[in-house]
Amino acid sequence: MRRCLAVILLAALAGLAAAPFVAHAHADVGTQVNQAELKAISGEKVRLLDPKARVSVLVFVRAGQDRSVEALKAMARCEKDMAGKPVRFIAVLPPDTTPEEAKALAVAGGVKMPLVLDADDALYHHLSVRLHPVIFLLDAKAKVADFEQYRQIDYCEVVTAHIRFLLGELDQAALARIETPPRGNMPSDDPKDVSNRDVNLGRKQLRIKQYEKAAASANKALALAPSPSAFALLGEIAAAKGDCAAAVRQFDQALKLDPAEKHALEGKKACAGK
Repeated sequence: MRRCLAVILLAALAGLAAAPFVAHAHADVGTQVNQAELKAISGEKVRLLDPKARVSVLVFVRAGQDRSVEALKAMARCEKDMAGKPVRFIAVLPPDTTPEEAKALAVAGGVKMPLVLDADDALYHHLSVRLHPVIFLLDAKAKVADFEQYRQIDYCEVVTAHIRFLLGELDQAALARIETPPRGNMPSDDPKDVSNRDVNLGRKQLRIKQYEKAAASANKALALAPSPSAFALLGEIAAAKGDCAAAVRQFDQALKLDPAEKHALEGKKACAGK
């Protein structure tokens, strides 16, 4: 019996070793999200998707987290901006959130959208959510079109721009101008700030699998400043292309500059043994 269990365990480990490394922390663009009935904090059942919505905004937050409160405040502004448009906002909370915690979060965030509990963390796992808060944008066919991790600056503005792009109100060039404003409009021309913006752009390119553009953005950042996040990004690009050996070299370079660089730490751990 023990021998059989050992064989099964070894086979499972072998399968894990053969599994492809995923460089990003979220589901791929194009992932289908199915209709579901979820329990709202009011106690009633709420349908996750509205058939009339051309864009669905899934806001993953958690109670007891300041960043989640700030994200909801930003989404309250977005709700107001999108009033009257075919856009559905819905906040998704972990299933162990108490009614008191959920109501306090709703009041603090000032949102009108329904707050629902993610039964068994089904959506959380389906969309490979790793950090809160994060927003997923679904198109009219309920497929993931984009996602935005929380940022302190211009969060609503960026999310609104992506919504308007999905509604056909903005083209790709207009969206790019909002995501990466002209140099004269930047809050700072400090090389480190500009480098960070290049890295952020590279991460967006990586998640939609534009690997060459993402690498160009990372190298552009490195030309301005020795950025640990840029080296980490190059590592993630290499890992996404299946070259963990090259990825680890980039992750190590990032960790020399910043031993706490989270993308490098996560990427190196994921590449271990590959």
